[in-house]
Amino acid sequence: MIITPAQPARQSRPTLILACCWALGIGGTTMMPLLVTNAMARLRLDEGQATMLAGAEMLGMLAGCIVLPALARRWPSRLTAGALVLLVWSQVLSALIVSAPAFAAARFAAGFCEAQMIVMVGICLACHRDAERLWGVVLLLSGLAVAGVFTLLSLLPGVANGSGIWYGLALLAAVLGVGAVRVPVLMPPQQPEVYVGRRRGRAEVWLAWGVFVGVYSVQAGVWAVSALQGERIGLSLPATGTLLSLSSLLGFFGAVVPAIPALAARRGLTVMAALAVMSASVAGFFTAHGAAAFFIAQLALNAAFYTVMAILNSFISARDRDGSLLSQSVVVTFAAVALGTVGAGALFQGMGAWGVILFSLLALAGSVPLGLKALRARPAPLPF
Repeated sequence: MIITPAQPARQSRPTLILACCWALGIGGTTMMPLLVTNAMARLRLDEGQATMLAGAEMLGMLAGCIVLPALARRWPSRLTAGALVLLVWSQVLSALIVSAPAFAAARFAAGFCEAQMIVMVGICLACHRDAERLWGVVLLLSGLAVAGVFTLLSLLPGVANGSGIWYGLALLAAVLGVGAVRVPVLMPPQQPEVYVGRRRGRAEVWLAWGVFVGVYSVQAGVWAVSALQGERIGLSLPATGTLLSLSSLLGFFGAVVPAIPALAARRGLTVMAALAVMSASVAGFFTAHGAAAFFIAQLALNAAFYTVMAILNSFISARDRDGSLLSQSVVVTFAAVALGTVGAGALFQGMGAWGVILFSLLALAGSVPLGLKALRARPAPLPF
């Protein structure tokens, strides 16, 4: 990508703008466990009902990633500004509403607005020659912001039961929105259609999506049963939440690993090493007998996961003409998250920890040949 209005982009600090935008896009999903707990307490729902209501936010993101890419190209400034305003109000309304249907509508609206942020980052990094480095920094900065707030909220007494969490998220959206609203200035010119290599380029994308499914299903599956695993080894629920939030916060540093000069030309090797670390971490997590091993295994899992994500996101961006491929990748990840969450929950209940370990190892092993084949060659900036 070549940023056309060069001076405004420099003055706006593009990386920080993109990080603000991405942080708003992932905020809801990152804090989902805390939001579900809050919905259970405030709306007096059981865990299944609260998860379904909070899941309306994911449905909103899914709908937005399908509908918004084409519209965001036509009206980037209007849609971005409108989404930011609506996102703030959706969080405020979530604090005030006590009706389950109205709460679900507010979460759907929040998810739809978050999708606009994701779409804009995808458009801005489409075909960017430095996408790998930028993705690493964007994932790190956005992750530190969101996971930092998640950690802070987890430590505050009574936050799970009150409406303060939603006002905090509204404030976060307003603060980050000051930077995110400027993201349209970073949009590259519309790329022309190029059909040379389209079939090969599309095949590589499908291979990368296969890796997405493997790593996201494992990450989501472990996250889904992490509280049960903490309880199994004698940790209290607050202690488990604190350890998980801290491991999430520190794990985002894994996103900058691919930017290390010695690894820049070894993407395939880096992904294989990260998949191996994820495999060992899952085994360590479910065989842990104390808080230290529990925390270290989860931290290593998160760091390796974000290493893979930095490489795969830049891989997708290099083949993305207009940002639509990244939006489609988000749709793929939702399928993977659903697979991992449901699969791990059922296996943990039926077969115990070893069932989840086996599921995870098979998913990660299946990702190895897909990743090697997809990453074997660096593509031209516009394969299609």
